[in-house]
Amino acid sequence: MVLADEPTGALDSKSARQLLENFEFLNQKMSATILMVTHDAFTASYANRILFIKDGKIFNEIIKGNDTRKQFFEKIIEVQTLLGGDLNDVI
Repeated sequence: MVLADEPTGALDSKSARQLLENFEFLNQKMSATILMVTHDAFTASYANRILFIKDGKIFNEIIKGNDTRKQFFEKIIEVQTLLGGDLNDVI
């Protein structure tokens, strides 16, 4: 099991992509479980399953399934827009 707290936070884009591809290899070829915390949708798009947490509670869950990484990224962005706040927070 790999525990990763904001693993790409201090990396340049090339190093971040390499790290995420290594995580993907560890997961797919070595059957490693990767538990990663991130606020970055691009980083999250490498996952197979995402739990969104808001105010200490699970807000939503999405599973990649047969989606491409781009399609999964778009779903992540959709959920992140909902996480921004309630309609009542705007008014």
